[in-house]
Amino acid sequence: MENFKKLNFGILGGGYSNERDISLKSTKAVNQALLESGYRSNILDVANKKILFSKDTYKNFDFIFILIHGLGGEDGELQNFFEEMNLSYSGSSSEACRKSFDKRLAKNFLSKNINTPKQLQWNSHEEKIDSNDHLLKRVVVKPAKEGSSLGVSIIENKSDLIKSAINEASKYGDFMIEEFIHGDEITVAQVGKEIYPPVKITSDNQFYDFQAKYNSENTKYTKAEYSSAKQKELDELIIQINNDFGCKAWSRTDLIDDGENFYFLELNTVPGMTNTSLVPKAAKFAGLDFDRLVMQIIKSSLD
Repeated sequence: MENFKKLNFGILGGGYSNERDISLKSTKAVNQALLESGYRSNILDVANKKILFSKDTYKNFDFIFILIHGLGGEDGELQNFFEEMNLSYSGSSSEACRKSFDKRLAKNFLSKNINTPKQLQWNSHEEKIDSNDHLLKRVVVKPAKEGSSLGVSIIENKSDLIKSAINEASKYGDFMIEEFIHGDEITVAQVGKEIYPPVKITSDNQFYDFQAKYNSENTKYTKAEYSSAKQKELDELIIQINNDFGCKAWSRTDLIDDGENFYFLELNTVPGMTNTSLVPKAAKFAGLDFDRLVMQIIKSSLD
């Protein structure tokens, strides 16, 4: 890690998505970790697209740690910009980010053997789900390109409720509808080649929503315990999902465990790094403190 002392790190946060405030918390935490470890690091708080995509913004930096969530940071556009500049940055390539960003389209890149909730089509003329499977008791309506569980509804499979949920999700752009899978919410971080222990999330709320993520003191995060065979199955699944998208350096995969199978929900190429974020919690279960986690992400990005 000594050669990193020569690098000037830019910790890029803020952005112009609905997750701006969360991003800035991550930025401060990573910047502080680097400064305390004796590295040269500065926060880049970017609030608009013009500055974000200006070469002058990055002229004094050797490595950009991307912590902008959502549009402008996770959709591949920024990664493509840095690739054209030949500037080193954290995380996956522009192509991997583009593939995984839209939750609807992401499923097209998954290997056929990976379970994922069935996607349902809304018929806006008839205001109902096409070929509605009435055996589905509940459905999930959510924005296709938004994080932090903003605009997500879990509701009974009834047209009037779905229509109302679509109105909520549509505030954040394109929406999607999928079957609700009952089970444990788990998330798995991969940094470099290492897969950290799965984190099981238990919330007092109906699901792990924005309130449960950032404001609740009752949300529990525990290490999900599995038999060695089940853990091996999960590890292989995570490797496969990351390979399907072509991810590099770090990612976080969100899943539902229904007791028999793991169901893929989404993959995050720029996960949060706040004190309540899931990747630092997973790293802790793996025996890594926050500072070492930051260095592992940088090292894996530069490999």
